[in-house]
Amino acid sequence: MEVVSYDKCNQHRQALHRREAYLALLQDRPGIELTGASGDTAADSLLAAALGSKPQVMLLGFKTLDATTVDRLHTIREKCPNIAMVVLSARYDVKGIKALREFSRATSAGCAYLLKHTIDTVEQFAQMIYSAADGRIILDPVVMDGMIASQDPNAAFLKELTPREMETLSWMSKGYRNNTIADVLCLELKTVERHINNIYGKLGDRMGSRHARVHAVMLYLKATGLLPDGFSTDDQN
Repeated sequence: MEVVSYDKCNQHRQALHRREAYLALLQDRPGIELTGASGDTAADSLLAAALGSKPQVMLLGFKTLDATTVDRLHTIREKCPNIAMVVLSARYDVKGIKALREFSRATSAGCAYLLKHTIDTVEQFAQMIYSAADGRIILDPVVMDGMIASQDPNAAFLKELTPREMETLSWMSKGYRNNTIADVLCLELKTVERHINNIYGKLGDRMGSRHARVHAVMLYLKATGLLPDGFSTDDQN
């Protein structure tokens, strides 16, 4: 896949160093080719890069994930709906989270939203790029907490999930069967089934008489902003 990288940086020399850093990180990752890098993250510049390079994935770095940042994502998405995005930021604010929910709801291409300090390994970073390219929506656990905080109180159980359980639930939300999820995650079927049972256990009394899988998926979709307006998680009975 082709990746173009943009990071907020005012000095040309720093932008070149940033490109070299990304090249060093990603050069040995199979299937990833860095086709461009820049420190100019103005909306017009980002759109020009997207239209010019037509990468499969854009890697975007910002100091703060705020409403203005999300507006730039909309600018790209309106003209280039098929480009996946991996967005890195040092921090976020409440308005940014609300804007991100609306953006996630409207997009069909893959997106990953990550806080820079939570990325521990090159492999983890590469996997986020692969996942976005595959059409998945990946949320940093801290960002997920911010989304959950303003949603259905029942969705708070998502905070109790491990990263692997959250990843499993994200694939469940796409309608994947257990054996397909096992293939995608390169896990044994029994391991995936254990993760799903753990999800149901943490859902607990919130489930009531509802179907466990459907209810867990609906709460996930609502928390991530992917549930249509006016649709209630109580409408599934």
